[in-house]
Amino acid sequence: MGDWMTVTDPGLSSESKNISQNTSETKMSPSSLYSQQVLCSSIPLSKNVHSFFSAFCTEQNIEQSISYLDQELTTFGFPSLYEESKGKETKRELNIVAVLNCMNELLILQRKNLLAQENVETQNLKLGSDMDHLQSCYAKLKEQLETSRREMIGLQERDRQLQCKNRNLHQLLKNEKDEVQKLQNIIASRATQYNHDMKRKEREYNKLKERLHQLVMNKKDKKIAMEVLNYVGRADGKRGSWRTGKTEARNEDEMYKILLNDYEYRQKQILMENAELKKVLQQMKKEMISLLSPQKQKPRERADDGTGTVLSDVEEDAGELNRESMWDLSCETVREQLTNSIRKQWRILKSHVEKLDNQVSKVHLEGFNDEDVISRQDHEQETEKLELEIQQCKEMIKTQQQLLQQLATACDDDTTSLLRDCYLLEEKERLKEEWSLFKEQKKNFEKERRSFTEAAIRLGLERKAFEEERASWLKQQFLNMTTFDHQNSENVKLFSAFSGSSDRDNLTVHSRPQQKKPHSVSNGSPACTSKLTKSLPASPSTSDFCQTRSCVSEHSQRAEYLS
Repeated sequence: MGDWMTVTDPGLSSESKNISQNTSETKMSPSSLYSQQVLCSSIPLSKNVHSFFSAFCTEQNIEQSISYLDQELTTFGFPSLYEESKGKETKRELNIVAVLNCMNELLILQRKNLLAQENVETQNLKLGSDMDHLQSCYAKLKEQLETSRREMIGLQERDRQLQCKNRNLHQLLKNEKDEVQKLQNIIASRATQYNHDMKRKEREYNKLKERLHQLVMNKKDKKIAMEVLNYVGRADGKRGSWRTGKTEARNEDEMYKILLNDYEYRQKQILMENAELKKVLQQMKKEMISLLSPQKQKPRERADDGTGTVLSDVEEDAGELNRESMWDLSCETVREQLTNSIRKQWRILKSHVEKLDNQVSKVHLEGFNDEDVISRQDHEQETEKLELEIQQCKEMIKTQQQLLQQLATACDDDTTSLLRDCYLLEEKERLKEEWSLFKEQKKNFEKERRSFTEAAIRLGLERKAFEEERASWLKQQFLNMTTFDHQNSENVKLFSAFSGSSDRDNLTVHSRPQQKKPHSVSNGSPACTSKLTKSLPASPSTSDFCQTRSCVSEHSQRAEYLS
């Protein structure tokens, strides 16, 4: 875009000319300057609309404004407003058709911009609603994800428990299998043992059968004897059966069975008798040993000699019995040995007791006189009395123990109640101390809370005052940088053609190097631009009116935000 030339009025003072020359080198478009003037102006809308539309063109600067518009339109790609001059000296004339066409194009562009703006706003609304919908969907999905995570954690815990249960069941199954295997092995071993025992029993049975057969069938040689000719019949009148091989074999089998049953019955009885006799013998042996064993510890020599002989005999007999019991002897021999050993032991015991009685009687006769001797009846009566007294003493001791236990339980109850009361008093005192500490802490906390609330209120008020001061300061700075100096330049105003192209013009102007004028101003922010141009009265167009309304609404919104 080309360099912008300011249009000055020859009737202005030299100061305004210098200002216009200095500000014309900012290389900024009138649209950007106009937007700055509209945004930063503090004049109300009702008073400034007419001055805005009369600020661009007046009766004095018609040619200059037309030339400026021509430059603007040519820079935007529109055709020139003047007709092409054939000579250099001839004055260019205004082309009304081109002016109307440009105005039509500008109106079309404005409508397109408005439509595009509406479309963008609707699109923004749609996007906002879509964004809200997506956010709600996201929240729902997040909740579903959390629930699914919780369910997954629960399922994992349940799976873990089931796995533990499964492992335990596997272990139990393994143990049961081991037990079954052990039982099967035991059953197999017992089956083999049973088969072995059965075979052994069969062999023994066969041997016994053969022996019986030999004993029965091996008869002695027949001696010379008489034969019975006329055999008397049976008593029942029945005829005897013929003797054949089968009948003889059957009779032999029956005989063998009867004999075996008798032998087994007798063997059982003998075993039972042997077991009973062994039990009796063992019991008697234990009783004798218990009776005779205390006599070993007596210091007297006579008693030692007697008991030693008796015990030696008893031990010898017991050893003989143990040795004999190890052998499977016949019932008669065992019975005889048992009876002989018992008789012998009883004789020894009797003689030993007689010796002891004689020794006791001798000791009593030697130790006491005839007067001191007490009769047997008196002794028995005294012993009975002593036993009764002992029984009474035992009963008294039991009653005393019961009374002591009752008293101890009562004392325990009293002591426990006293201790409980002491503990309760200590607990009450401790609770009182804690309650006082709690009240003090509560008071301190209330003080701190009040101080904190007061500090928060003060901070809020100070912050509010600071924000108000900051807003007023920013507003003052903004107004100081953008307002006009009415005393020095009353007729100097900003002018613009379009507000929509301000940003693009700023970018292009900032990117271009400064040219032509030696007194150029550095490329700064739009708020630092100086005031230029003078008021040019002209009739406002529809595009300018729309532009002004949008800019004023923006300015009011910014002022509200700053306030």
